[in-house]
Amino acid sequence: MPTVLLCLTALAAAQTPASSGTVNKVIKFVLAQDLIKTSTVDGTTTEQVVLGPKTVLPNDILREEVTVTNISGKALNTVYVGIPVPKGTEFSGQATPTNERWKLLYSIDNGKTYAATPTRTVTVTENGKSVTKQVAAPTNTYTNVRWTVATLKKDESLKLSFRVKVK
Repeated sequence: MPTVLLCLTALAAAQTPASSGTVNKVIKFVLAQDLIKTSTVDGTTTEQVVLGPKTVLPNDILREEVTVTNISGKALNTVYVGIPVPKGTEFSGQATPTNERWKLLYSIDNGKTYAATPTRTVTVTENGKSVTKQVAAPTNTYTNVRWTVATLKKDESLKLSFRVKVK
């Protein structure tokens, strides 16, 4: 079986109300890619995390995890943490979910637009007529994952992640 080596990039930016949209470089981030091995013994499924694997094989599951740290010396509002789905993989449908602190969004157009459930336009035949409508895009077509963190406290670190399947 062939092995696939993956290259990752990440983007973290923060905006404060006083910055009027200016992006400040006040965020430290560390991106890690880990292999998730699943095994079942006596009906119990367990996961083993292999940190920073050298190679991966088709159908392997990887965790893309970013640790975001506020190094600005003050609280930051509206922090965007975006990570592209690595080439040679597809989004598996699992990610650190939306909660009261951050909102999770996805892109299917390489980060141009984001939505909680991206849609695409399809044309189908209904009752003998051609109809164009919006439908939910399959998760394996997602190209980017982004969290919008409402407030990142001074010196606070967050770990956010999503999983992908190697093609």
